[in-house]
Amino acid sequence: MSDENVSISKDTIDLIYKIAGTEKPEIISDETLRLALCVIEKKLSDAESLDIIPHDANHEDNYSEEQWQKDLAMAGFGDARKMLVVDDIGVVTYQLKILFQKIGFEVDTAKDIFSAAKLIRKSVYDFIIMDLFVSTEREGFLLLDETKKTIVQKGLKTKIVVITASSKGEHKVKCLNRGANMFLQKDTGWQDELIKYVSAN
Repeated sequence: MSDENVSISKDTIDLIYKIAGTEKPEIISDETLRLALCVIEKKLSDAESLDIIPHDANHEDNYSEEQWQKDLAMAGFGDARKMLVVDDIGVVTYQLKILFQKIGFEVDTAKDIFSAAKLIRKSVYDFIIMDLFVSTEREGFLLLDETKKTIVQKGLKTKIVVITASSKGEHKVKCLNRGANMFLQKDTGWQDELIKYVSAN
């Protein structure tokens, strides 16, 4: 593509679509390039709103490579962070998968403790979001115990978030005592609280 003032090489065009995260169309036009550039602009805007770029050169040394990669992933760049969502209610796993994919996560889902345990043993996750009643309270606690055991054995930094419709205080205490990093009741706005926690960690 070119005009009197601008000439864009094929490699540059390929890179534009790659950064935008969209498939390169068979026919390249001004309109498709503009759309791809708009996506990139939105990603950069989101990255700026997340304050992922250290603006003060005096504090550059305090901004670790690990934090940089984490923030890049949250903004849709770099290696995506991984999350496992465990819930026997399909609409919940679907909603959370779509929600966190939009902010840069690679998301696996499981509907029972057996498939969840299998994924946990073979993969490394940044976050494991699990419903306490999968499908019973007893099974939920078994999965929580197994998950925490695996995390400790592998020396991982995985965060465990237990979500549940239960409002019983004893459930919260038990989950936190067994290694959960956060206990979240499925109440009004719980998805927002979950996003806040994940974004902050």
